[in-house]
Amino acid sequence: MHQPRFDSTEVAAALGGPVSHLGSGTFGDTWHRGRAAVKIMCGEPLPPERLQREVAGLSRIASPYVVRLDGNGTVKLRGREYQALFFEYIEGDDIAKQIASGRLPSPAEAEAFLRGLLTGLAHMHDKKTVHRDIKPANVALRGDDWSRPVLLDLGLARGDDESTITAYGFAVGTRWYMAPEVLRGQPQKPAADLFAVGVTVREAVAGRHPFYETGTCLQPGEMVSRIAEGPCPLPAGMPTHVEELLDRLTDSRKAARGSAYSCLARLLSEGAAA
Repeated sequence: MHQPRFDSTEVAAALGGPVSHLGSGTFGDTWHRGRAAVKIMCGEPLPPERLQREVAGLSRIASPYVVRLDGNGTVKLRGREYQALFFEYIEGDDIAKQIASGRLPSPAEAEAFLRGLLTGLAHMHDKKTVHRDIKPANVALRGDDWSRPVLLDLGLARGDDESTITAYGFAVGTRWYMAPEVLRGQPQKPAADLFAVGVTVREAVAGRHPFYETGTCLQPGEMVSRIAEGPCPLPAGMPTHVEELLDRLTDSRKAARGSAYSCLARLLSEGAAA
């Protein structure tokens, strides 16, 4: 977790009560305050019109599998006003913490986890919104229940017909969960979200990244090559239809991944027949 740009006492005074730091990224810091998760946009500048478009898009999404955006406003820190997004606060650890503590899902829990993520993604994509930064740290479990995942940190979400924002000459998001086409410099489309879901579920199940060793430093071209070689094997006991779908989601060919709805339909129909 990156260090916040402001001290907790400063943020607590600005938000009017006790806070705890949830995480920091390219565009800002996120804090827990009461029943809200407040993302203060104090990092890389984001044009106001862009922020308003994202707020409008995210406000249209109503899903128990996607964190609810309650509104936006400003927070004053050190004499300067920063834009802020106010989300519901999810009680329960994120997947990165689950993995770090060795709390990995059973095969049945993994299937329920995948189903929930695909449902949330289908709801986002139905509203023409792409997440662009799905990873274990950006997925929480309501009540630590694997069947109730919630996609978090929508600060990088955008309409799927908009151009990709870049930061330091590279697509925004987390490289270790980027699809190969994004690593090659192509726009982040719904298929890239599906790839990130596949990587996230595989990592949660196996307790390790499916393509890269911890601590490795790779260039985008090397990462694309690792993905083309295929993911590491899943643990024994995974249902065949779940394993096949995870292979499809992490395919280096974006056309092979289908859509969130088609993947969800496949999971439900083949799961019922199993």
